[in-house]
Amino acid sequence: MAALTEVILVVTSGGFLFISCRIFLQKKLYKDLQQLAPQDTLPGSAVTPQSSSSQPWHSTLAQTCFSLCFSECSILFCMLMCQGLDWLEPRIRLLSWRIALFLLLLTILLLVPISFSLILTYRPDNPGFVQSRALPIRVAFALAPVALFLFALSYIPLPAELLLDNPLTAVTARLVTLGTTVLGLLSGLGAVSGAWGIINRSRSTPSASSITSAENALERVQNDLRDRSRDLDDYASSKPQPDGSWLSRMSFKRNGQQSSMQQEVIGLQALEEQMSLRVVALKRNRIAAEYAESFSGKIITWSWAVYCVCRVYSSAFNIVSPTVSNSSSSSASYGDIVAHILAWLFSLLPLSVTGDEGKPQFDIPSLSKQISLSLVGVIILCSLRLVLRGVTRAFHVTSRKTSASLMILTLAQLMGIYLLSTLVQLRTTFPPAVSPVINDSQDPQGPSDDSMNLFATLPEYSLFGGLFDWSFLIGAAGCAFARWARSSFEGDDFDM
Repeated sequence: MAALTEVILVVTSGGFLFISCRIFLQKKLYKDLQQLAPQDTLPGSAVTPQSSSSQPWHSTLAQTCFSLCFSECSILFCMLMCQGLDWLEPRIRLLSWRIALFLLLLTILLLVPISFSLILTYRPDNPGFVQSRALPIRVAFALAPVALFLFALSYIPLPAELLLDNPLTAVTARLVTLGTTVLGLLSGLGAVSGAWGIINRSRSTPSASSITSAENALERVQNDLRDRSRDLDDYASSKPQPDGSWLSRMSFKRNGQQSSMQQEVIGLQALEEQMSLRVVALKRNRIAAEYAESFSGKIITWSWAVYCVCRVYSSAFNIVSPTVSNSSSSSASYGDIVAHILAWLFSLLPLSVTGDEGKPQFDIPSLSKQISLSLVGVIILCSLRLVLRGVTRAFHVTSRKTSASLMILTLAQLMGIYLLSTLVQLRTTFPPAVSPVINDSQDPQGPSDDSMNLFATLPEYSLFGGLFDWSFLIGAAGCAFARWARSSFEGDDFDM
């Protein structure tokens, strides 16, 4: 009866997390991502209103994938907390862990790539494509990239000991290998972008006069748009409406003056939108620059720039001297100098010293590993805006709703990959407990503590540390070259 209650508790918690995430996406995040999405083409129509009450199918699909990924990530962390606090039965923890891990891998490897492919191959100008005879061909075309992705993933080399484990551990190891590479590239991109932006901020700070000039230009465009929209409405109301016959519709569509006025209004709408984004970007950059000039702002921004630079040097040091950086299995991680210094300072606090011999309650390498992993997460968060906008530009997506759906899928993928890397790193910090000595009265066939330990189902992180450093340096070098080329040929520009 107790086991059934615990199962119901875990299932109810997962459902509550899923529903809560869906509500948050619908109320807040999806709308924010629509504002972040670029709009590079003209609006579709100046006179035909577009209904926004119904949610598009790709939005529902993307939000479902993100909510499922978030709920399973939360369940995995909750099971780790229950293991540390000795809550729930070990069998229930292990079963919930394996089911959540399986669903997370299914979401990352299948659901999100398939959703990405379906959204990109969908044709909004042909809403009845589902009834088309070419539907099997369209589905095969959408699933082909996913099949190629899974085929390439299966060829990622693994150590021999991991190949002997169960398939779930092998798939997790391959995905962690891919995820470590992606996280390293994003971290290098974020580190160089953060340091570059802080160092060059004085040259790219917008002045008050430039903001005023941009606001005046926007006001003139809005006045022109208001006048032209009024002229278009007056002209449309003065003309007779078509009576429904084929001849009347053809003659109505060939009205050149009305078509020209519509195109002019469409162009002014696009210009107004771009200029509004420009004004918002100028004000945001000026507020950030004013804060950076304050005392607290200088400390925070320059400390962050110093850490980004130190992180680049630490990755280079880990590659040049692997025997020094990985001298022990517990030090194989996102190692960096700043994290080691912070861990050493924290170990000096009185609250961290316990025990009979006055030794620290934790070891410095383990704490340094967690601090470094947290700082890497902050770097990735700082680069998410650039990454999300780059995703929609790379696929030439112009619809705001479609762009927001692709961004949500990208966030779900990155969140799942980062969680798996975090769990693998936590495995090295908290190794599986040693099984106690089995007495004669105990069942020798029963499961040991080691087999019931959740971390025993994950690969060791020492296999992935060097891969992260290499990908970090490649991402940092690529971003530095792109920033240098842009500043040399195009000059400074503001992030819109």
